[in-house]
Amino acid sequence: MKKIKEIYIHPILKIILLLLLLWIGSSIGILYLEDGELSDIKNSFWWAIVTITTVGYGDYSPETTYGRALAVILMLSGIGLVSTVTGSISSIFTTRKIMEGRGLSMIESNDHIVVCGWNENVEHLLACMSQITTRTNKDIILINDLSEDQLNSILAKFPNLNIKFVRGDYTNESTLSLASIKDASSVIVISDDSIPEDDDKTILTTLTIKNLYPQLKVVAYVTERTKIPYLKRANADEVITDENFKSFLAATHVIEPGVPQAVNQLLDVHSENRFKSEKIDEKFLGKPYIDLFNYYKNKNELCIGLYIENSAMGYEQLFSSASDADALDKFIEQKLKAAGHGLKENSIDVMINPDNDFKIKEGQGAILIV
Repeated sequence: MKKIKEIYIHPILKIILLLLLLWIGSSIGILYLEDGELSDIKNSFWWAIVTITTVGYGDYSPETTYGRALAVILMLSGIGLVSTVTGSISSIFTTRKIMEGRGLSMIESNDHIVVCGWNENVEHLLACMSQITTRTNKDIILINDLSEDQLNSILAKFPNLNIKFVRGDYTNESTLSLASIKDASSVIVISDDSIPEDDDKTILTTLTIKNLYPQLKVVAYVTERTKIPYLKRANADEVITDENFKSFLAATHVIEPGVPQAVNQLLDVHSENRFKSEKIDEKFLGKPYIDLFNYYKNKNELCIGLYIENSAMGYEQLFSSASDADALDKFIEQKLKAAGHGLKENSIDVMINPDNDFKIKEGQGAILIV
């Protein structure tokens, strides 16, 4: 009963109800006040709706004084009520659009990608997705505190991506829910390398998401390698850091010239050649790797290895014993156990350049250079 009252209290519904009553009342009233064509109920209802909306076709009109007085009242009432309804509806859509632009409204999406946080790497990530848009035809929801001007600049740079925006603290469950995170396919959590200790926020966000939705794939980016074990213990599916890559490039520039240039070319979204992965066709199951290699070679693509997703790691595999576990270890383990979740890590194993006679297995994918 309470819900019914709340519906009728809504201003727009109240006005629509008044319009409906005015339409029915005036239709019945004109039946008794007029003779001729308006004494027919179908004509009276048609005349009333035409008069209320001020369309005024002129096909029917009252001839008596009382009928014309009713018409005047109906026209004046109709102008006010119809204008109020159309104005209110326009206001609702305008407000919703403004809220969406400011990242404050709920976004309905499914099988999308959520990106929590912001630094210069996010723009490069979006550029990569823009280049391979046929494989990433998904909504991309950004959660951060960018200004409207910054967001509009990002939208202008990547018009072929369906980018949406939520403003707020992504460690907060209510903010994550605005991005429909429970229906997302994956989440990328990125530390802001300009903010000290922002890696801790990444750990907390990963822990929050995995507590709520343990099946959701989470990829975490951190600036410090020392934080990687904590993210693994928070059940991040993949952890990325700049330190290893930068060290590798610096060393190979000196020791193995040509290698870093090749890597940079393969990672450049504008390069003719790049890395790619795809699921292996069932017809190759049980067949030697060399058959798969030759298949892609005939397509002018180079198969350099295989990958497979694996899962299942328990607490005892990831955590040290209780006696030497640090405070953060204990906190993560306690939170996961309290939420009733097992500690599983859905990681990806990669096999580069396997033996020619290696048998292709179910669930494996190919890593290619195209």
